[in-house]
Amino acid sequence: MNRRWRWVSYRLMSGAGALVAGIAFFAVPSQAGNASTICSDCYIVTPATAPATAGAGTAGDYAFQVTNNDPNETLKSLTFAAPADFVITGAAGPSGTSVSAVPGSSVTLTLPAEPTGSTFTVTVTALAPCVAASPVSWGVSGVDSRGETNEVQWSSSPLSVSLTGTCGLAFTSTGQPAQTAVNSDILTGFNSTGLSLTVQLVDANGNPLAPADSSANGTMVTVSIDTNPGGGTLAGTTTVTSSNGVAGFGDLQINNAGAGYELAAGASGFTAGTSAFFTISGQIQACGTGSCSASQSTPTTAASVAASSVNGDFVTLGLGGVSFSCNHYNAVSDVAAFGVLDSTGANVPRASAIVTLTISPSVVASAHRPLLLWQVCYASQSSFPAIPGTRGTAVIGGTSYNTGLLLPCILFKPGSQQPCLKSQQLTETGAITLTFVAVGDPLGHT
Repeated sequence: MNRRWRWVSYRLMSGAGALVAGIAFFAVPSQAGNASTICSDCYIVTPATAPATAGAGTAGDYAFQVTNNDPNETLKSLTFAAPADFVITGAAGPSGTSVSAVPGSSVTLTLPAEPTGSTFTVTVTALAPCVAASPVSWGVSGVDSRGETNEVQWSSSPLSVSLTGTCGLAFTSTGQPAQTAVNSDILTGFNSTGLSLTVQLVDANGNPLAPADSSANGTMVTVSIDTNPGGGTLAGTTTVTSSNGVAGFGDLQINNAGAGYELAAGASGFTAGTSAFFTISGQIQACGTGSCSASQSTPTTAASVAASSVNGDFVTLGLGGVSFSCNHYNAVSDVAAFGVLDSTGANVPRASAIVTLTISPSVVASAHRPLLLWQVCYASQSSFPAIPGTRGTAVIGGTSYNTGLLLPCILFKPGSQQPCLKSQQLTETGAITLTFVAVGDPLGHT
């Protein structure tokens, strides 16, 4: 009997032990913190770096280790879904892997058979957006050789990505504004010639945004005046939707003359970009064979410029929109910017012009200045002779100019090709007219 009970007791304990063991086996998953330690018949995906960072708008490689824990099946395909607004442009796996078409928001890799316990690496290349959307976590799924779709899981939590830096805007080197006349289209060539201004969307590293990037298309880019020497107003289509990472502006105009205008391009979430400096002239007159001229006036000043030139050159003239002075000299009138330019907008070498500035009687009366003290304050990129003590420098539109009061022309030999003051005259109406020789692409005022 005792033997019998010993046997019964042994059988009960054995059963109880088996029962307890069974309960312990099924309870482990709910207590485990790391899925890779308890998954005996699935595939574990482990990010190589978690969490990950990506420069705004840049391309990055994301590596994943995949472990086969299934003793009976192999993984047929693996699909990675990028975070919102990321664009997958490529992927690679073990030898023999084929990849679905890209770019896109997800990519599927058809895999070769991998034995149980093996670990292989999958790399996915993706473009980060310029502005992050939510969520910013990767997704993963797969299909095994039996067609089961619930056999793939992350080793812990999904890979999350955070953006660093910001994308920006830049006027391209071939899309900068060129000099033109008031109320004329500002294009890349002198006198409203050439192509539309172009603004390039760039990533956090300053490189052009890839056309496949989600931010490359549909970003609203707005252009405005950043530096406004002439108090002008920008007209035309000032907001354009980007396409393939570029926004083009072909009908922008400014209504006031000025030297040193600068445009700015902005978009939500982007660092603003600025253009090169450029000039808006009051007039641009084409020259035929012989001479050409231009004239303009304001309530305080009238100006005219005449030059002997060849067919294909231009005379430019603008009143106002420039600020500079000469040492020991108080200016009382508008600044005149003028020049003789070729069809590209470049100065015609050593070209000269005769310029006349007429100061209104009201300004003359209020200045209380004798005729001989009315002088021309002149600015030129080239050095020139000036009245002693009046020399100086000025930065106009990002360019350094030499300044000074012009010497009388009688002090120079004929044909010396120096800017100089030809005459000072008091008119019957009480106005004062100053006539001087200008060389190159200068500026002047009285």
